[in-house]
Amino acid sequence: MAAIAVMTILAAMAGSWLFRGLLLRALRMRHPDVFSELGRPSTLHLTSIHPRHGDMQIGFWKYLWGGSVFSRKDKRVSSLAVLAMACDVGLVLGVLVLIGSATG
Repeated sequence: MAAIAVMTILAAMAGSWLFRGLLLRALRMRHPDVFSELGRPSTLHLTSIHPRHGDMQIGFWKYLWGGSVFSRKDKRVSSLAVLAMACDVGLVLGVLVLIGSATG
């Protein structure tokens, strides 16, 4: 069970990185005003542990998980957001299964 959880975690991390990158690209090309409001983030900014990128990361998470991303009525952006969020949920589920298999 632990092996399945680890594979789920790795797949979810890769999917999350991919779909966030595609989402950022779509926002940059199709909605430059929103992209500028978010601080012009890149995938490196969103994965950085440097404190100066913290506000940008929080702003992007609020934009994505707060539902603002769906207010644009853009099917491509909405689809990429749903896929990125699904990968986040998969990551959390994988971690929970890993913890469950380690304790039980």
